[in-house]
Amino acid sequence: MATTFGSFDEFSAAMARLYDQTLKHEELIAQNGAAIARLNEAQEATNQQMQGTDARLDRLASMIATLSEPVVRQAQEIESHERRLERMEGQ
Repeated sequence: MATTFGSFDEFSAAMARLYDQTLKHEELIAQNGAAIARLNEAQEATNQQMQGTDARLDRLASMIATLSEPVVRQAQEIESHERRLERMEGQ
């Protein structure tokens, strides 16, 4: 069976490199975890803002619906008066 390392020093150096890489990867994993946590917080804030906007839009749509009926009635009444005036002017 052949060994991959020619000496204990080569083996030790390889283990040191592996350890350094492991530390760097663990640090990157921790940084990514923190970044993900910040993104989750930002997403939650965005979701709350969107819910607030949705509620305001719902209120606005309700107000428009409430106002549209009287506006239509007023427009019909105006048209009725205009027709009456046209008939009176035509006499």
